[in-house]
Amino acid sequence: MKKALLIAALCLPMSIAIAAPKNASKASSVSSDSGNPFTPERNKAAGNLSTTIVTNNKMANGCKGKGELTEDNIKQSLNTWQNKNKQYLMVHYDYVNGYLGAVKQVGGDDAAKKALADMTKFNNEQANSMVKTMIEKDGAELACKKYFTILSSGAMDIKEGYPDFKVWKGMVEFSKKNSPKQ
Repeated sequence: MKKALLIAALCLPMSIAIAAPKNASKASSVSSDSGNPFTPERNKAAGNLSTTIVTNNKMANGCKGKGELTEDNIKQSLNTWQNKNKQYLMVHYDYVNGYLGAVKQVGGDDAAKKALADMTKFNNEQANSMVKTMIEKDGAELACKKYFTILSSGAMDIKEGYPDFKVWKGMVEFSKKNSPKQ
């Protein structure tokens, strides 16, 4: 699941309209009442979560051996965050795959490849900017300590108070409602 989440994290920018072909962006503006799951609010929430996932991974890789943080502390923190947010991460993964599938269906293979490349670039740029800002502000050691303290505390969990919580809650409900019954 971790590799799948990393792949998903690289897939969705804060505003999918930037990367999507013109025909696919029309589909994004249709309300969820019509049965189309790809709305601007969901795209934004998925993009924000993608950036968070990429930032988590960049911080994990960059913080190994910095100060008091051990690789085990970092892994524990990431695993705890992933477990607490598992339902949202799974919906995120499905949403990204569904979106790329819709882009492919509307615009073809080349459009889907371009959308994926644009999304990957966007998320990496956003994450790089966030990491750079944290390190410039506090220095690598303190930035790493603060980041993983905050991550471990649950402050970055998708829950009441999280900026996109209502959207994610709706996406989970939408997913449950539209998943095949087993």
